[in-house]
Amino acid sequence: MKAVVLDKTGKTNVLKISDVDKPKINDNQVLVKVKYSGLNYADLLSRQGLYSWSPKRPYIMGLEVVGEIIEIGKSVNDRSIGDRVLVGTQTGGYAEYIKTDSVYALPIPDSYSFEEAVSFGVVWFTAWVGLYEMARVRKGEILLVHAAAGGVGSGAVKLGLALGMKVYGTASTDEKRQVIRKMGAIPLKYDDFDQELSKLGVKPDCIIETIGGDVYRRGFDALAPMGRIVLIGASGIQVNKWNPISLYRAWRDIPRTKMSRVLRRSRAFMGLHIGYMLDEPDRLIPSWQKMLDIMIENDLRPVFREEQIYPLSRVSEAHQFMHDRKNIGKIILDPSL
Repeated sequence: MKAVVLDKTGKTNVLKISDVDKPKINDNQVLVKVKYSGLNYADLLSRQGLYSWSPKRPYIMGLEVVGEIIEIGKSVNDRSIGDRVLVGTQTGGYAEYIKTDSVYALPIPDSYSFEEAVSFGVVWFTAWVGLYEMARVRKGEILLVHAAAGGVGSGAVKLGLALGMKVYGTASTDEKRQVIRKMGAIPLKYDDFDQELSKLGVKPDCIIETIGGDVYRRGFDALAPMGRIVLIGASGIQVNKWNPISLYRAWRDIPRTKMSRVLRRSRAFMGLHIGYMLDEPDRLIPSWQKMLDIMIENDLRPVFREEQIYPLSRVSEAHQFMHDRKNIGKIILDPSL
């Protein structure tokens, strides 16, 4: 089968299509024919050797797929051949087929297409866990979402609105801010979001933080008393491992706070990484179902564009597109092309 095997780290040109054996399942697993693979910012870090959750190389890249089950193990009784499923995984997503324990092959609601499902999988669930399980947001609270036109950000905006929050979102371009406005949130520029909030007399009760650096520091200062900031990523931090100045700047911009500031201002700092929780299915799967219930009840649809569906053979272009911060919503890979 075709797959993108990462055997060395580097720029986008290290991504190549390889021919590897189709996975063989054990008694507790299912084999999924991949319809689409999702591209996540973590994949960019993984490719550069900067992602702590990555396994030892070589490995097949990719953290999520959607597709159909074509084979089930002898002990599997909760899934069937032909089921439409979404799979979250540590590796194996950039391929034509993937195997997984049946518990991690999550059924896709009939009302969502494969394109929609791969667009809300990892990113929306990350946003949901950050909002609902960690920050424990409530109706009427104020939410600030950074990078609100991206995958995680757009999910956080739509879920926050469905939960009855007033939502503000930051973005770097007018086009992306228009997307935020169309979703029903109030768009802000990164450069002066804290000043704009101050002029409006607004203090966020919750911030979904994905940028790091000065954006994080100004956001923490803008929080309301008893506010919560949930760190999901730090895409604004750029690292060149061979450049000492770059390493210093990256270290400087890592989101952190002193406990004295947390205590004096009665604010909370939280960190979230869904991947490290994959060994906790009893916690994650009920939350996943709750998110789906909210989505179906409110007919929530993820943001993606047809022009952001790339053939797997053009995976390096897809990575560069995300590097250049051009994506609005999800970037999708099609392994059949």
